[in-house]
Amino acid sequence: MSIYCDESGGVGRGVMTLAAISIDDETADAVVKRFRAITGLSSELKGSRIDLTERGLLFELLGQKSWTAIVGVAISALVPEAGQDRGSHDTDIYAQLLNDAVAGLIERADECVQVIIDDGRYGPETLALIRRDIADSIGPCGTASLELSHRLPGLQIADVIANTFFNRAMATERQGRMAAIVAPFLDSGKIKLHVLSSNPMGVDQHPG
Repeated sequence: MSIYCDESGGVGRGVMTLAAISIDDETADAVVKRFRAITGLSSELKGSRIDLTERGLLFELLGQKSWTAIVGVAISALVPEAGQDRGSHDTDIYAQLLNDAVAGLIERADECVQVIIDDGRYGPETLALIRRDIADSIGPCGTASLELSHRLPGLQIADVIANTFFNRAMATERQGRMAAIVAPFLDSGKIKLHVLSSNPMGVDQHPG
């Protein structure tokens, strides 16, 4: 079982989201290949670079496949504790969202788990610590690794999901469209939404 994880936004932008998606490598590859064939995309698939029509197409293609995801959302109203800077706060929120999402998917797993985390945001020392925490939670049967998203379709899909929920949480003219795109997946339970609570150590689960 493979779980791909990527984030969007950050506490400095008002919202951070993190998507963890459990999807077969072959399925992820087929979805991205089909998306490329239809759109003509030749570069990396990223949520920040595609328009609403392309985003809707990707979710349509995903709707025909078997997968499940947990998306964590944090609002930057969760201010740093006294003596903590915003950079450390951002990292702490990311780690909380990541650990919660991965733990939620592991609970449903009946096989060894391979967690692949995007390697593009934080420094190597910080990511090494976060990866070690994830590896400890998985146990000896599973693995946790860091990868660059352009190499793996699963990470690119996780990026689009995280970015879509980031835009769903932001009060812009695109918010309604983003909500409409993901609504069927929230209703069906393919995507579970976890919202970081006002208690910095807690994550609340919401259906949508």
